[in-house]
Amino acid sequence: MFYRRQGKGPAVMLLHGFASSSLFWSGLMDALEPDFDLIAPDWPGFGAAGSRQPYRRLPDFASGLLALADELGLQRVHVVGHSMSGFVVQELLCHHPERLGRVVLYGAGLSVNRGRRFETVEQTLQRLQAEGVETAARKVVDSWFADAARSPAAHALCLQAAAGMSEQGAAAAIEATQNADYTGKLQGCATPALVLSGEAERSHPPASALELYRALGNAHLCILPLCGHAAHLEQPLWFESVLREFLAG
Repeated sequence: MFYRRQGKGPAVMLLHGFASSSLFWSGLMDALEPDFDLIAPDWPGFGAAGSRQPYRRLPDFASGLLALADELGLQRVHVVGHSMSGFVVQELLCHHPERLGRVVLYGAGLSVNRGRRFETVEQTLQRLQAEGVETAARKVVDSWFADAARSPAAHALCLQAAAGMSEQGAAAAIEATQNADYTGKLQGCATPALVLSGEAERSHPPASALELYRALGNAHLCILPLCGHAAHLEQPLWFESVLREFLAG
C-alpha cells in the first residue's frame, strides 16, 4: 500500500475519505510531526494508488490497514478516520480493538444517513457514471466547506487530493459503504474515542456525530465552529489543538 510518513513519536494512521488521498493530510502532518509518527496511506483506487484494484468491503479496508501496520512493525496504533474511513475505524473497533490505541472519528457517522447527506449516494454514483470522476469529485469537495471562498488554498488542495481517484475506486468505495450501519455494535467498545465534526458538516451533520458519540462506550465529542467536512483545513489551529491533546492522552 502506498503511504506518506513523517515525524517521530507514537504512531498515528491518518485515513482519508471518498474523493481524497493522503495529500488531504499534508498540512496537518507538517504541524504534528514534532510529536507523532504520522502515516497516511492511499486506499487502492485513490491518489498515488489510483491504478490499483480497489477494496469492495469494509473488512478489506480494515485488513489492508492492519497489513500495513504489520509491514511497519506497529502492533498498536492511533487511528484518525475521515468521512468514509470513519466506517473503517468502526470496523476496527468491532473486530480488532487490541490493535488500537486511541481513535478519532472525523466527519463520520454510524451509517450513511440518506436524509441528512448533501446528496443521496445514488446521485453521487449517477454523477460519477454520467459526468466522470473529476466532475463528481468537484461536486463532493464543494460541499465540504462552510465557506469555500474563504479558504481557496484549502479547496484547491482537496481537489488535488481527489485527482488520483479512479472511477473503479470511487464505485467500489460507494459499494463498500452505502449500506454500512454500526448502530448497536459499539456499546462495549472501551477504546478511547473522539468524535470530531464541524458545525457546517454536510456529509455526516452534527446530529450524526452526536449519535455516534452516544453509541460509543468511551468517547468524547467536539463540534468545531465555522467549518465543515474539511475542518482541519478551515480551522487548523483549533483542530490541531484538540487532536494533539486527545492523542497525547
